[in-house]
Amino acid sequence: MTARLLAVTIVLSSAATVSAQGYKYLNSVATFKVAPGKETAFVDKGKAFIPVLDKLLDSGLILGYGIDVDMLHVPGSNNIAFWTEPVNYDALAKSDDAIDAFIKSNAALMQDLTSMADMTTHHDFILRTWEGSHKGAPTGAQPVEDIDSVRVKPGRGHDFLTLFRNFDKPVYEKLVADGVIYAYELDSEAVHTMEPGLLWVIVTMPDLGAKDRVNAAFDAAEKALPEGERDIMDKEYEELVVPGSHRDSLSTSVVFRVK
Repeated sequence: MTARLLAVTIVLSSAATVSAQGYKYLNSVATFKVAPGKETAFVDKGKAFIPVLDKLLDSGLILGYGIDVDMLHVPGSNNIAFWTEPVNYDALAKSDDAIDAFIKSNAALMQDLTSMADMTTHHDFILRTWEGSHKGAPTGAQPVEDIDSVRVKPGRGHDFLTLFRNFDKPVYEKLVADGVIYAYELDSEAVHTMEPGLLWVIVTMPDLGAKDRVNAAFDAAEKALPEGERDIMDKEYEELVVPGSHRDSLSTSVVFRVK
C-alpha cells in the first residue's frame, strides 16, 4: 500500500457526532507504481495539474492537495500518490469533472505519465476523515507523512474511535497547536475497494526529526495516566485490533498545499 493509504474502515453508530454530514471531509487518492529512477520525472510531469488544483482549492471545493512519494520502499507496492481533499461528495464530483477535463485536453502529458507507471496496479481510493486538524504549512513545504495502520475487528470501529478521541486526539491537537506537526487525520475508506477494517492515522510533520517530539509527547501522555489506566488502555487496544495487523509507512509530500 502506498503513501497516505494505509488505513481504515470504521462503522460508526453515532456518525453525526463528527459533523452534520457524518465526517469532516473526503480524501480522493490515486496511487501509482512508478519504476525506480523515474519517480522525479513522474512527479515533474504531475505538477502540470497544479493550476487546476489551485483553482479547486481557491473555490472551496477542496481543502488541500498533494503528491506523495514513499520514503520506505516495499516490493510490489504502489509508491506515488496524488491526493485531494474534497469537502463532500458534490465537491468530489465537481473536482473530478475539472480534473477529467484537464486530462482529456492533455493527451500527450497523460501518455508520458502512463508510460512511466505500471497501470495494471493503479488504485483509486475515496476516504473519509473522521477526526483531524490542520495548521498552515509554509509555502513550498515538503512535509513527511507518518502513517500508522491497523485492522479493527468487526463491529469494534466505534469503540476504536472512542479510544482515539479520549487519548490520541488531545495529544495530536496540542502538537498541531504547538507547531510540532502540521496536521493529523483519522481516515476510513468511504467506498470499499479493500477488505473492511483497516485504520489509518496520518501525521503530517515538517521533517522526519519531528517524529522524536511526537513520540515523546505520547510517552509523556501515557506516563501522566492514573495508575492502572495505561494497562487498561493497552488491553482495550489489543481487544479492538486484529493481532499482527499493524503497519507503518513514511512518505514525502513533494507537492503540498492545504488551507
